[in-house]
Amino acid sequence: MKLSELSAQLHLPHRGGDPDITGVAPLESAGASDISFVSEKKFLQQAASTAAVIVPEQLAKTLQIPHLISPSPALDLARVGEIFQLEQLLVDGISPQASVHASAQLDESVSVGPNAVIGADCRIGADTVIHSGAVVHQGSIIGERCIIQSNAVVGSEGYGYEFVEGHHRRIAHFGHVEIGNDVDIGANCTIDRGRFGATCIGDGTKIDNLCQIAHNCQIGKHVIIVSQSGVAGSSVVEDYVVIGGQVGVIPHVTIGKGAKISSGGGVICDVPPGATFSGLWGIDHRENTRAVLATRKLPNFMKTVKAFMKKHGG
Repeated sequence: MKLSELSAQLHLPHRGGDPDITGVAPLESAGASDISFVSEKKFLQQAASTAAVIVPEQLAKTLQIPHLISPSPALDLARVGEIFQLEQLLVDGISPQASVHASAQLDESVSVGPNAVIGADCRIGADTVIHSGAVVHQGSIIGERCIIQSNAVVGSEGYGYEFVEGHHRRIAHFGHVEIGNDVDIGANCTIDRGRFGATCIGDGTKIDNLCQIAHNCQIGKHVIIVSQSGVAGSSVVEDYVVIGGQVGVIPHVTIGKGAKISSGGGVICDVPPGATFSGLWGIDHRENTRAVLATRKLPNFMKTVKAFMKKHGG
């Protein structure tokens, strides 16, 4: 396919020559007939081996090789892959090895992979894909164009116990899970159903592999939650929040709209909208940075103190 044809299909400006494009590849392995993308100036030299690249406007001004101009090069390279049909359709229709309860309501366009389980009274919207081994428990509601990756569990019972007379007594959970449209749930995620009412995941939210969303959490729209993070029960994560990898969120807190939590951090209190928190105890990022820098200076500071005390007879 000619680069000019890709330009027309993607509606992206085209500059330079018009080479034949036969493949999509990362810069480090791209060949003479491949297209790749560059988002940062420091990687431009690697683009010389490619047939063409997709770049943002600010990198196009001095670029000599054929290129397309895009506000989001990585996304548009993925679109090229779709044109070339590089994505393997791992699930198409309902596998005969899947278990779908007779009372479940699935749009005719839903795909369910082998060994996936869809429980009673579930509702799943158009063009949603449930990959192999995933489990969607009774009463769960999943919107349109969602992707539930392998071995994810939607609607499992929440973690609730009361310590009575020397024993941990299980508390039954009678609620369900509601997932909006265009939501991605990564492999091996668990989303617990509400104790009463619903655990909710808003439209457009993307949850990475190995994440835990506990009972009655309210996750807003277009939230990003990176792998190995956990949100404890009844917490609220408002729209457009970004939670980095390996973050822990305690129960009954609210993370405000557009806030960011750095990887490895903890959230032990409410986070204001738009704030950036970091560190084990989840404090304002600038305050945490100052504390970390001060801690690194402690060894030299102690040497100075000891030398002072020795000199002055302390």
